[in-house]
Amino acid sequence: MGVIREKSAKLLSGEISTRELHPLLFSGESEEVADGVMFFRWFANVTAVRTGEGLVLIDTGAYFNQRATMELIRKFSPDRINTAIYTHGHVDHACGTPAILEEARTRNLARPRIVGQKGVAARFDRYKRTLGYNNVINTRQFSRPSSFPSEYVYPDTYFDTQLNVVAGDHKFECHHARGETDDHCWVYLPQRKTLFTGDLIIWAAPNAGNPQKAQRYAREWAEALRTMARLGAEVLLPGHGYPVFGALNVRHVLNDTAEFLQSLYDQTLAMMNGGTSLDEVIHSVRPPDNLSGKPYLQSVYDEPEFIVRNIWRLEGGWYDGTPSHLKPATEAQRGAEIAALAGGVDKIVARAREKLDAGDLAIAAHLADWAVAAAPDDKAAHEVRSKIYQARADAEQSTMAHGIFHSTALDSAAKAGIPAPEDRRSF
Repeated sequence: MGVIREKSAKLLSGEISTRELHPLLFSGESEEVADGVMFFRWFANVTAVRTGEGLVLIDTGAYFNQRATMELIRKFSPDRINTAIYTHGHVDHACGTPAILEEARTRNLARPRIVGQKGVAARFDRYKRTLGYNNVINTRQFSRPSSFPSEYVYPDTYFDTQLNVVAGDHKFECHHARGETDDHCWVYLPQRKTLFTGDLIIWAAPNAGNPQKAQRYAREWAEALRTMARLGAEVLLPGHGYPVFGALNVRHVLNDTAEFLQSLYDQTLAMMNGGTSLDEVIHSVRPPDNLSGKPYLQSVYDEPEFIVRNIWRLEGGWYDGTPSHLKPATEAQRGAEIAALAGGVDKIVARAREKLDAGDLAIAAHLADWAVAAAPDDKAAHEVRSKIYQARADAEQSTMAHGIFHSTALDSAAKAGIPAPEDRRSF
């Protein structure tokens, strides 16, 4: 058994947790997971398939390590890269292409065919318009400086719902499915009974909420997973994390993830249809108990509460049911009024410290935010706010919540003139 197969088995059995082998940690490991199918365990996974007409790549990896990705591919095979298929247009999956094109020019080879769902072009266009915003949110999400790409290699072959990509004797069946993105596609290689899910499977609770990113589609995501589960695939290659081996394991992972999403969707819609406010919905909806312990559905990246918010946004808009939130006063105005009622910002700061000491971090965070809104230059307010949000960051399991809370702690520490809090997590 190879290292990748061994780690996959240990993850499925619970011998190793996804906290230890986080799906976003990249190792550079590679292994032939089916005949002629080489899997590269990267930040976002890349797979190369050997065909009679050269290599076909499923995703090309991230922009920041594209040359290292090419080196891994070339250790597997010197064959010309015939085709690259984007599972979606996220920059960690579709931005290793420039190094591939550079190599083709250097070797005087024909340019590879680039295949993507038709929505990829609109995504790349949006990324160009929102370059600064994406730098800000990715720096905050991953607790490290981000430099988003400004140029992209667009597909030259687009499809709408389904396309068969043929190379030699291999047929790659590409299917569009809205899920984490609106331009997502999953790929099935029937000759090898190998399924490439892209980010529809990531060895974590589905990234269907992400509070800082564009709309996600939980219901259609679940439908796509159930369709994939009926294929009889024996190897599942996810967008992040390790492969899943064995038809029974593949089917369980797909159907369990579908049930996870469908349950959150159904519960949320039922409460929305009953006239419930968003506040009550997000504090009531939970994944099924029988799925909460599954090793591939842990909230190490996204989390159910954020998924529920995204379902609300998709099906109901942004109004949350609280009338004062429709046309609110500014944060500064609200903070000043609360400070006046409390008898001064110092009283709010003192109460925030009490709640921090008591471990009531959610209320402590509200208090700290009010204090800073009322007195944005108050160092004592920023000091307690930094401590509160770092405590929240340390207590969180998901990358999303951790990143936002830690960045807030850093911001207030700088404004308070105190040492920056240590980040104890990789993701």
